[in-house]
Amino acid sequence: MRAKRSKKYRKLMHQYELTFGFREAYQVLVDSNFLRATDQFKMELIPALERTVQGKVKPLLTKCSLAAIMAAQPINPKTEKPYRPLFLPPPTELPLRHCSHNADSTPIDEIECLLSLLSPSSDVKKNKEHYILATAEPILRKTNPNEPKRKWKTEDDRKEEEAMRRSKTLRSSARSIPGVPIIYVKRSVMVLEPMSNPSEMVRDGHERGKFRAGLDVDASLGKRKRDGENDDEEESDEEPKKKRTPKVKQPNPLSMKKAKKRPEAAAPKKKEAPAKPEGDDEAASKPKRKRRHNKGVHWEIEDAAESQPAEAAA
Repeated sequence: MRAKRSKKYRKLMHQYELTFGFREAYQVLVDSNFLRATDQFKMELIPALERTVQGKVKPLLTKCSLAAIMAAQPINPKTEKPYRPLFLPPPTELPLRHCSHNADSTPIDEIECLLSLLSPSSDVKKNKEHYILATAEPILRKTNPNEPKRKWKTEDDRKEEEAMRRSKTLRSSARSIPGVPIIYVKRSVMVLEPMSNPSEMVRDGHERGKFRAGLDVDASLGKRKRDGENDDEEESDEEPKKKRTPKVKQPNPLSMKKAKKRPEAAAPKKKEAPAKPEGDDEAASKPKRKRRHNKGVHWEIEDAAESQPAEAAA
């Protein structure tokens, strides 16, 4: 698959996920024409579906579709049962979807069965189980181009026209149900249809609801209003807020020139006395006595010489 188409399908499935709640693994309802087409073009069922929806899938086959496939097969004379077709995958790959439309669970028409599973209620069309429908156009008989055209229609021609009409009816009825992705095989290519008009209307309404919910946000509370709460109760619970006074606009202080400081006459400072220790209170109260410095040695010799003549004269 080309990158451009795969990106387109990924965005489309993402829209189905956001709007209708689709999740992996996607449940895919396949019909008999889809199985015949995948076998004719040699497609692997699960890998081809996963490439188309860009995710994991879980294909399902209804009992009514299985009954329609087996009814078209020839009967084995030994077992008196129809042959199992080669295009029908094993139950491990394609599990059976049990559908009970009546009390005895007898199979009904394949198209009615698929539409009843896509929208169980006829009043409100809604894809509750999030199914994806996989269908295809019926395979026509190969005609000989050299054969002249017939003026009348044979029984096989009528069956082919009826099968083609029923296939178109199934797809048109599925488009009328919102939220039903449709996959079909055409010319050996598996295609995912764009979103139908009913699905687009639901998606647009969902997006408008999100937009309105965003506008209903209360600016004072800073959150959305809850359902069931009255505006009067909210206003009474809140305290009245004080109005803020408008601030006076001033120029940018960085752009202003700073004022120069003027020199002031400095007064002479007095020298502070050093702090006295607390323990020397008594010593501070007594007056200090002057110490007499010792004189040199020559002063002592002169005093001794003066005292000697005085003693001799006596």
